[in-house]
Amino acid sequence: MRMNAIIEKLNQDLKNEWKHHCFYLHNASNIVGLHAKEYKEWLVEQAASEMQHVVQFSDLIVGLGGTPTREINDFPSLSDPREILEYAAKMEEEVLDNYYQRISDAEKINNSDSYWVIIFLEKQMEDSRKDLDEIRQILKGA
Repeated sequence: MRMNAIIEKLNQDLKNEWKHHCFYLHNASNIVGLHAKEYKEWLVEQAASEMQHVVQFSDLIVGLGGTPTREINDFPSLSDPREILEYAAKMEEEVLDNYYQRISDAEKINNSDSYWVIIFLEKQMEDSRKDLDEIRQILKGA
């Protein structure tokens, strides 16, 4: 595997970060139900956090010599809190699997750039896992 292939995969991850940001922001306005106001606040906070991930991934890609994508992966428009949370959990599970694979790919390159990608993705995995655990906890009570 070459660094160009890693950059391409990181751009796929960036499409997911855009998706996460837009999913949370869009569905914050769609959510309905008894606790809609509290969920909306949480969704807006998640959107802000995902916006930071968009910037972080973009900066990483530029630092590696690539051009960050402006493309976004599609996401559903939902209003039911449980459906929103279940979809959010699926998104986090997906990126955790992706980051694990990216780390495995970067380990094969074994240079300073690939080592930086590994460190970066480990931090992203930590954030995503914390989010997933929080979502799962919320789902138990929803």
